[in-house]
Amino acid sequence: MTRLFGQPVDDPVELMGLRFANRVGLAAGLDKNADHVDALGALGFGFVEVGTVTPKAQPGNPKPRLFRLAEHEAIINRFGFNNKGVEHLIQQVKRRHYGGVVGINIGKNLSTAVEHALDDYLLCLEAVHPCADYIAVNVSLTEYAWAAYLTVW
Repeated sequence: MTRLFGQPVDDPVELMGLRFANRVGLAAGLDKNADHVDALGALGFGFVEVGTVTPKAQPGNPKPRLFRLAEHEAIINRFGFNNKGVEHLIQQVKRRHYGGVVGINIGKNLSTAVEHALDDYLLCLEAVHPCADYIAVNVSLTEYAWAAYLTVW
């Protein structure tokens, strides 16, 4: 595989039975559909995490989704898990040539009621388990906080 920036730093680390080529990885969010695993791996990351993926494709939240708070030097991200669905992601991960660690980040569909969130998480977990080196669960605290708030009132 051709590297864009030469050879990455050889600083392997082993954690929970996984061997990472180095300590710098790419978190979920950039490649939600695993369409670019090989290209991102060629940048020399010790791992590439893809997703957040949901059982069914969904467009995400209405735009704008990203807000800059200059006075606080902060950014608010409200993308809403826009993705092509778990079946698309699995196909892409199975086609990869990148030999490094690949994590898959899973979430629930916006249209799924909070009471049935576990169904979405389990569906994704079972679907991605055979092709993931690790799985991260993305829980939208805002949604659960609102559900708890509404339950109290």
